[in-house]
Amino acid sequence: MRAVEETMAKYLSDEYFAELQATLAADAQWNESTKGVKTSLLFNVTDTGQSYMLSVENGTTSLQKSQAGAAAEFTIEGTYENWVKVAKGEVDIQSAILKGMLRFKGSITKILFYRDRFMRMAELMRQVPKEF
Repeated sequence: MRAVEETMAKYLSDEYFAELQATLAADAQWNESTKGVKTSLLFNVTDTGQSYMLSVENGTTSLQKSQAGAAAEFTIEGTYENWVKVAKGEVDIQSAILKGMLRFKGSITKILFYRDRFMRMAELMRQVPKEF
């Protein structure tokens, strides 16, 4: 048997988000939970200038490079270092927001309605092979 060398994407890179999109598309729990949902979430990495838009519409998810000020229903932003802490499981995304490590923009009431879906997405984000 030969060893298969697995290349890992740099965290929060174009390759990472492409892999995350594929992971979300292949996840039955994510797909079932997003049926009938239409929303958008902008991820901003404040110190690198990277921004990616997650769009969900009736079970279909896409992730694309975006502009930091793009219109989205929800925005979560923070430094690369704080995003890494979330990715490594040192702090969950909800705690990171409450502690001011990440900043949230959007309706608190509506994001609570989507809470289980976004918690699943956060789990899948941690599962994507990556290097920091």
